[in-house]
Amino acid sequence: MRYRKLYTYILTALLVSVAHQRSAFGQDGDDPLDVSYERQVLPIIKAKCFRCHGSKKQEGGLRLDLAESWLAGGDSGPAIVSGSIEENTLFQRLITSDKSARMPLDAARLNDSELQLIRKWITEGAQGLVDVDDEEHWAFGAITRPDIPTSENFPSTHSIVDSFTTSVAHEVNRELAPSASVSTLIRRLHFDLTGLPPTPEAVDSFNADFTEQDYEQLVDKLLASPAFGERWGRHWLDLARYADSTGYESDRPRQIWHYRDWVISSFNSDRPISEFILHQLAGDLLHNATPDMHIATGFHCNAMKDPGVRHEAVFDRVNTTGAVLLGLTLECAQCHDHKTDPLTQSEYYQLYAFFNTSDAVPFDLSDEATRQANAEVDNKIADVDKSLITLKQEITDTLDALIANGIKQPEGIPEGLIAIFNIPSAERSKSETNQLVTFFEKESPRFESLTEEKKQLEATRITPTTSLALRFGQRPTHLFIRGNHTQPGDEVIASAPSFLNDWTVADGSHGSRIDLSNWITSPANPLFARVTANRIWMRLFGDPICEPENDLGIQTARPTHAKLLDYLASRLLETDSFKSIIREIVTSSTYKQSSAAKYRKGVPAGHFIGQKRLRLEAELLRDNALAASGLLVNKIGGPGVFPYQQDGILQNRATPATWTVSEGADRLRRGMYTYIWRLTPHPMVTIFDGPEMTTACTRRSRSTVAIQSLALLNDPVFVECAQALARRLLTSHETDAHRIEWMFKSCLGRNPSIDEAATIQELLEEHTELYRLNEEHIEFAIGEYTVQGMDATRHAAWVATCRTVLNLDEFITRE
Repeated sequence: MRYRKLYTYILTALLVSVAHQRSAFGQDGDDPLDVSYERQVLPIIKAKCFRCHGSKKQEGGLRLDLAESWLAGGDSGPAIVSGSIEENTLFQRLITSDKSARMPLDAARLNDSELQLIRKWITEGAQGLVDVDDEEHWAFGAITRPDIPTSENFPSTHSIVDSFTTSVAHEVNRELAPSASVSTLIRRLHFDLTGLPPTPEAVDSFNADFTEQDYEQLVDKLLASPAFGERWGRHWLDLARYADSTGYESDRPRQIWHYRDWVISSFNSDRPISEFILHQLAGDLLHNATPDMHIATGFHCNAMKDPGVRHEAVFDRVNTTGAVLLGLTLECAQCHDHKTDPLTQSEYYQLYAFFNTSDAVPFDLSDEATRQANAEVDNKIADVDKSLITLKQEITDTLDALIANGIKQPEGIPEGLIAIFNIPSAERSKSETNQLVTFFEKESPRFESLTEEKKQLEATRITPTTSLALRFGQRPTHLFIRGNHTQPGDEVIASAPSFLNDWTVADGSHGSRIDLSNWITSPANPLFARVTANRIWMRLFGDPICEPENDLGIQTARPTHAKLLDYLASRLLETDSFKSIIREIVTSSTYKQSSAAKYRKGVPAGHFIGQKRLRLEAELLRDNALAASGLLVNKIGGPGVFPYQQDGILQNRATPATWTVSEGADRLRRGMYTYIWRLTPHPMVTIFDGPEMTTACTRRSRSTVAIQSLALLNDPVFVECAQALARRLLTSHETDAHRIEWMFKSCLGRNPSIDEAATIQELLEEHTELYRLNEEHIEFAIGEYTVQGMDATRHAAWVATCRTVLNLDEFITRE
């Protein structure tokens, strides 16, 4: 009971307001004033309603692309009655719980933000109706660099990004939020660009006289850091559905970590985006393809793999290409023409044809000496195999000769084989012949010698280093009737959807994955650059410019910041560089805004007034604790590692799996190197909303459940980090005041306030008294991180205090 009481105090301490804790997950915002039909409501109506109520089709007699048609209405009467929600047929059909009556039919319900805008527009009088040309969807139009907004009211320090965000903010009579504090900016930038917290030394170096030049130098330093490739590589691995096992019930291990390392290296070297995509889609087909180019095709070898359902892997390649590179739900056309986007089923299988000709196979990465040595062994094994085949034929010929000479029962033959022996060779089955040959082989000293020689040769063969990669082959492709692979329809040839940019290939060519990649990244393609710029923005703000980020199809409304998105997309096409776009965004005043909730209050969705507080992702939570405690090992690349995880995680699998905790430095490496069993991932990934790794994860969710707090408090890794942090404080600083200050810098990236320092000191004294009364728990609290000459009671109190700080909301949050 005394033990439980002790840790009840520790749990209670987590509630202490040391760091001005605030929710990282709340959505601020009141109803906006003066809702604009053309700018805010029309994009929703156009995306969600024009399919059935536009110029081409008027279900129920209702047409919404013409202003007068709203008032005329359809079979059910006027669509709109200004000022009255209850009398508005349209709005009531949007919110009804009756799925058979709710609009839009056969599509997702409008989200709360969209309904809120329409409701507000109606209650304000439903003003601003205009006639609309619904022929071209905004995202399918060509990308052109928009005019940059200008105003005398814009500060001189505004970047181009700021001009777009400020001009839209002014439309709702708002300004951008002021800049966050220097310490918050430094910490935000470190997490966003490297996934690691700033060191106490970095905090000290930038807190005094911090200038814009200092900030830009820090940006460049972090972009050049090897940790940048790990941070942004992890984002890409989510899209690539990366894992170290095959998935499905078998869930067997496979060698593909070289692909993960290639992604990290590509981001660090700022590989041109077009080349980054080309190598992943078609590296194996390039002239004089290097091993790295083959490794890159692991992008489409990451899918879950079941040898019995090859077509599912090809479906995955098509659907992943659509979601990741085009922002389209291509899978909707597997069985029939797409219900909303202008994609036919035939066009889906034309895309399928690009990937149907290829398979994921191990690509040999061994050095020349290893390959040559293995080739020599293989040649010798081939010679032995030839000798074995010759011996087998000799035995068969001898058997036939014996029978021809009238011998009925050769000496030594088992009784069970006599009947088979006496069957004429022309009448004997292959199985029966093999039984006889096998018997005489075993009786042959030469066969025994050759078999042993082959066994010894195979033992000398060096196990090659491999990585899964695509290998091209020839295979016809047929449309699957209703998506059923057992019902092939017409044959199709590889081509791209006709509703986007033109598809061109060399004369006489049907097109290859090289052509597909060039078509996707072409400046004429309206989707790739928009989708990519949208995701980059999302990584830096928590929300994308365009929602949802994985579907820019017909049903997705034109975003509030469509011009900003097109500007960033045009810049992406110009620079062909991830780092350039990221740098332009993070050096803007828009990025530097405070994340205080008050600045977001009353702001319409999609305006990006104020930054957003975000809980760190699963991998970063552990990385952050390891870094703050000084335990993190910054080794890049290599096979997956096995940090501590609870017993029993791998039990009850359909196939056995092992998890032997790595020794030494590997145990303390970044989370992105943790080995990923698809069926049984590390519990931190599951608890903190990591990707499921079954399909491309374009955006992680963020849940808030009680088990997350318990995991951070009790997981042995976090306990060990607290122990290591306490030892670090005690061995590096002489006074409690200096230790508290350094702990705040290490864990929270800032200095403590006077009140916070006093609260921590008080907490430390309380823990000291608790351990003085519960000495039997001291050894357990300190663990292996003892400090010679240090009072054990005080040491244990510091560990408990460190555990408290490592569990603060501020510690696990990117402000």
